[in-house]
Amino acid sequence: MSSTFFCPKGWRILGCPSLVGFWLSGEGQKSGCRGTHFHPTPPHFPAGRIGVAAVTAGPGVTNTVTAIKNAQMAESPVLLIGGAAASLQKGRGALQDIDQLSLFKTLCKACISVCAVRDIVPALRKAIATAQSGTPGPVFVELPIDVLYPFHVVEKEIGGTKNARGLRGKVVQWYLQNYIRNLFAGAWEPWDVSPLPVQVPLATEDEVGFGGTPPTMDWGFWG
Repeated sequence: MSSTFFCPKGWRILGCPSLVGFWLSGEGQKSGCRGTHFHPTPPHFPAGRIGVAAVTAGPGVTNTVTAIKNAQMAESPVLLIGGAAASLQKGRGALQDIDQLSLFKTLCKACISVCAVRDIVPALRKAIATAQSGTPGPVFVELPIDVLYPFHVVEKEIGGTKNARGLRGKVVQWYLQNYIRNLFAGAWEPWDVSPLPVQVPLATEDEVGFGGTPPTMDWGFWG
């Protein structure tokens, strides 16, 4: 999955799922994968920065549970991008198909599953803003493989046979074709990729206590 993403200069995608957990949690232990440096302490991202990790579906996602929990406790903004089975195959025994959203619901500020190619950019913009707004924390975005693969690959794998027989076969063929059209509808339209504003609540003067008088205690209940 990491080959799908193009990283700007200075960025990197950790291809080994175990390395993602080690790097995000700050374990600082080396493994067999090369070219990765570990932080001795849990990572701290300056204002305006966010950590990003992309992992495969199933074991790749589950290996990051401890790391995401550490990011939640450290209040570090982290965007976890995980693969998933195709939308049509979820809950039907697909390879490495688990309920990933329920797994991270208690760990992340937001869990989003992208259902169409046109929703990738809006989902990532919203997730990044959510991770940095308020109390910083991790967010999880699930990208099924059918929204990542090219159109001709998805059409070949999901489109079914072109010469369907019988009423049932024609209905299934019609449904699959409409599913693929909706999956890629608006995919090639330009999208705004500028970051969304981050909502950072500030304490008021009354909350901070500037110029205020200390509270008085009523000891009348002692008699």
